[in-house]
Amino acid sequence: MKLAEFIRSNSDQILQEWEDFAEKISDVALPRWLLRDHAAAIIKLIADRMEAPALPVEQRLEAAVEGGPGPVQNVTAAHVKIRINSGFDLAQITAEYCVLRACVSRLWRLKDPSGFEAGAAEITRLAELVDENVTAAVVDYKEREGQYRDRFIGILGHDLRNPINAIFTGATLLTNERIDQRQRNIVDRILNSTRRLTGLAGDILDFARGRLGSPMPLTIARRNAGEIIREVVDEVQLANPGSVIDFESRGDLNGRWDAARLKQLVSNLLVNAIQHGTGKSVLVKAESHENFVLVQIHNEGPPIPEDSLATIFDPLVRRDTRSSDSTGLGLFIVNEIVSAHGGSISVTSSPSAGTTFVVRLPRGQA
Repeated sequence: MKLAEFIRSNSDQILQEWEDFAEKISDVALPRWLLRDHAAAIIKLIADRMEAPALPVEQRLEAAVEGGPGPVQNVTAAHVKIRINSGFDLAQITAEYCVLRACVSRLWRLKDPSGFEAGAAEITRLAELVDENVTAAVVDYKEREGQYRDRFIGILGHDLRNPINAIFTGATLLTNERIDQRQRNIVDRILNSTRRLTGLAGDILDFARGRLGSPMPLTIARRNAGEIIREVVDEVQLANPGSVIDFESRGDLNGRWDAARLKQLVSNLLVNAIQHGTGKSVLVKAESHENFVLVQIHNEGPPIPEDSLATIFDPLVRRDTRSSDSTGLGLFIVNEIVSAHGGSISVTSSPSAGTTFVVRLPRGQA
């Protein structure tokens, strides 16, 4: 018996094993129709295509990668959509196809040994067709993942910031009213909290973009890095009167940068230096080189543990677990900003020399 004919004759058992496996790997209980969804159509399509003339496997896989319209792409996309909505991830969806291939081969070997022994070419053909389906599933999954990513970023950028802005505007208006000192203290706390929420929303938005594949947006213009850094130093100094921030600059510090992102970078590093150093003094240096500007931020105090240096720029890593003010995203976002500008960042830390972050920023457009 040919393999295509065998698949059609045993489709009920194959479907049952598909359903059993899908039920096993699902995190929630699903109805039978949802466990099978388009399985019957996928199995029938594979059987039909085993008997039809076909292009070389390389061309078919290339077409699957490009995601163009076709019977494989259509039925696979429908299956992927239902699986995503049912909570399946890419590994679970891919595993379904692997189990399908193993199931067909095993049943053919058990029920039709002679056909199986003579069917090496058909087994190869089955593997190629399943691989084509898997490729199409991965492509469609990534496309839908991108849609969910954009929706998630849109929610952060719009639905979250709008109410925060409304609270901030309302509290700002209250500062112009005749209110007593107790009420003014409450309004000040609201304003400070909304400023922090705005910063957190921005950090989460940058984290989402970086982790989900979207490049950090930049608005590049010719600016002087020294002037930008001086402005940030003055702002952070004002907010931390107990610390002394010294700034030294040397040479031509002009280049093409995103000024807002560069401010965010320096501010994050300064706040990090104050929080994790002695809190008394921080030294900031900016010096000119031929094609880049070098920025160094140094603080004394406890060194960064050696085993933490390798993950210092990873997201959601908090060096000080006692602090509830940190999301663990500050240094990750610094690294993203540096990378978006085509630069590099490094850190050294020891008990005797303190901690120094070194940022290398090319002068050209990112």
